[in-house]
Amino acid sequence: MTNQITLLEQEIMSDIEERRELMSRLRLLYVRYGFSQRDEELFLYHSIPIIYSIWEGFIQTAFKTYVQELNKLELTIDKVCDSIIIYHMESKFPQFKQYPKEDADKFTKKVDFFNNLRQFYKTNPLEIHPNISTESNVGFKVLNRILKDFSLEEIPKVPRPGYPLNTELHKLLDTRNKIAHGQKSAIVVNREDLEKAIKVVEELMDLVFERIKTGFIERSYLK
Repeated sequence: MTNQITLLEQEIMSDIEERRELMSRLRLLYVRYGFSQRDEELFLYHSIPIIYSIWEGFIQTAFKTYVQELNKLELTIDKVCDSIIIYHMESKFPQFKQYPKEDADKFTKKVDFFNNLRQFYKTNPLEIHPNISTESNVGFKVLNRILKDFSLEEIPKVPRPGYPLNTELHKLLDTRNKIAHGQKSAIVVNREDLEKAIKVVEELMDLVFERIKTGFIERSYLK
């Protein structure tokens, strides 16, 4: 168990450091190469989607690493907490969210569904599904939904006085979405905006890492 905790920490910490390094390079790029004002504006505008991709990529990678370490424990279905079971079943069986309607073809799909479900309950150990649904919008609601799915402590909207983390993350996500939809005239990104975007991602990565590590040590994945 100790070796697994160390490996989990090392992999996620290494991923965080790589992402920090990339954001640091973005922060210095326009300074290092002496961009003209027009080029700097263009660079800053497109830097926000890059920062967001670093954030969403971290969530995907961190939880995939967590799932891999959980699966190494060879947990049985009767030992895993309800939230992870629900997450896994909804990932593996989309029929729970969109149940087949009545017709000849859909009846066959229902039979397949229940046969697969029957097989699922006979399978031990549980192989938790590794693909994390981020809905391509990892805002505060989605982030805490993912943490809750894995029975991990949710992140408060204001983790410390004077720093509304939820508001800062919303700004990053909202700006990224507007840029992605081509609303160029409505968005102006300056150096301060880039600094704030980097800051919120760095803080959130640390908070997510702390919760994954604590959950693994305290075995919050068990009933």
